[in-house]
Amino acid sequence: MHGGNMYLIVVYDISNDRIRLKVANKLKYLGLTRVQRSAFVGRGGLALAKDVVRASGRLIDRETDSVIVFITPDKSIKQALIVGTPLGDLRNVSVRVL
Repeated sequence: MHGGNMYLIVVYDISNDRIRLKVANKLKYLGLTRVQRSAFVGRGGLALAKDVVRASGRLIDRETDSVIVFITPDKSIKQALIVGTPLGDLRNVSVRVL
């Protein structure tokens, strides 16, 4: 994964509303943009991914919940296709909305 900027894609499945809100707020605080109800995207690499994992790991119930962090090159993000209206402002994320 060399060259270009890296992005994180964070998706989660959290059953408790209060905990889910805390995780979402933490992801926003870390600079990620909400693109779906349970999905965030933002610039960052391994260091930010570890921050996301540490922060969410303190909040979630590891027996019933999950948080998945993908680290991907910006080329993959730029090739994403979107149908419909995303929840977040994607001006900082170059994607094509169909």
